[in-house]
Amino acid sequence: NGYKGFYSSNYLPMTPKSVNDIHKRGGTVLGSSRGGHDTHKIVDNIQDRGINQVYIIGGDGTQKGAYEIFKEIRRRGLKVAVAGIPKTIDNDIAVIDKSFGFDTAVEEAQRAIDAAHVEASSAENGIGLVKLMGRYSGFIAMYATLASRDVV
Repeated sequence: NGYKGFYSSNYLPMTPKSVNDIHKRGGTVLGSSRGGHDTHKIVDNIQDRGINQVYIIGGDGTQKGAYEIFKEIRRRGLKVAVAGIPKTIDNDIAVIDKSFGFDTAVEEAQRAIDAAHVEASSAENGIGLVKLMGRYSGFIAMYATLASRDVV
């Protein structure tokens, strides 16, 4: 459940058997949350468990949270490595060329564009309209449009 998962009591044991077909299930198996975490509780939990490596996967807000965790770990003088792994379908994290999840989002957007083209072609003066997410950047829309031959 995102950062709150560090200090919640409902842990999910992960074994080779339990993750065997994880890629076939939609959504997030581990759960997620947005904001509202307690950095001190997170670092307390990391310290109490003797964790020496933390990998944090997410977008720009998640990476900002990872930096706050890193600063608290450093303030306490703990020997814990914190690695931020960029993952956002928006592809809007500075310093990296492409985050994972982006290609899949563009492929799915292209499928929506193809379907809109088919529907629009079936009616006289038909128009296909596709709305795509992209909080601030619009990279999904841009790449899907550039890849499509049906967009005018």
